[in-house]
Amino acid sequence: PGGTAIIIEAITDNRNRTISEIKNILNEARGKFAEPGSVLWVFEKNSELPWQPKFNQEKTPEDIGGLRKLIDEVSQHDDVQNVYHN
Repeated sequence: PGGTAIIIEAITDNRNRTISEIKNILNEARGKFAEPGSVLWVFEKNSELPWQPKFNQEKTPEDIGGLRKLIDEVSQHDDVQNVYHN
C-alpha cells in the first residue's frame, strides 16, 4: 500500500511453498513480490532493529489501513518470523 517497501523474514522447510503463499497474500492486497534483496537499499542495519528504514514514506490513512491489514495477514503465516517496512 502506498509504495511501501517490506522485508519479510521467514524460516521454512519448503522455500517454493512459502514464497507462493506469500505471493498470494501480497497479490490479494494488490502488492508486488520483488526478488530477494531488491528493497534492501531502503533499509539499514543498526543495533536497535535488524532493519531500520533509511527514510519514512508519507502514507494516506487508506494506505496505513491497507498496510496494517497486509502486515497482519503476512505475520499470521506460520513460516514468517518478522516483517519490517518503511
